[in-house]
Amino acid sequence: MKAIKWEDLKFKHHRALPLDKFGVQCRMMFENGEWCSIIGGEEGFYGDGVMFFEIWSSSTSKTKAGFKGWLTKTQVLRHLNYLIKK
Repeated sequence: MKAIKWEDLKFKHHRALPLDKFGVQCRMMFENGEWCSIIGGEEGFYGDGVMFFEIWSSSTSKTKAGFKGWLTKTQVLRHLNYLIKK
């Protein structure tokens, strides 16, 4: 599989928030069975959804925290590209 670029991510409004609140989510499933959810927004997230993001994935779900927060776009892409190579 080719490397994932930021433009490949398809963000939608995060369904846990009312429409008048800013929040985004992108869900990805990979051919190798790995998965990732990337979120961010103005309330209750560990990322603002613009510069910083929170991820929950098949890899982070096995850690004590269960997720990684306040990641830059570069860090998110690094994690996604790690998942597709597992």
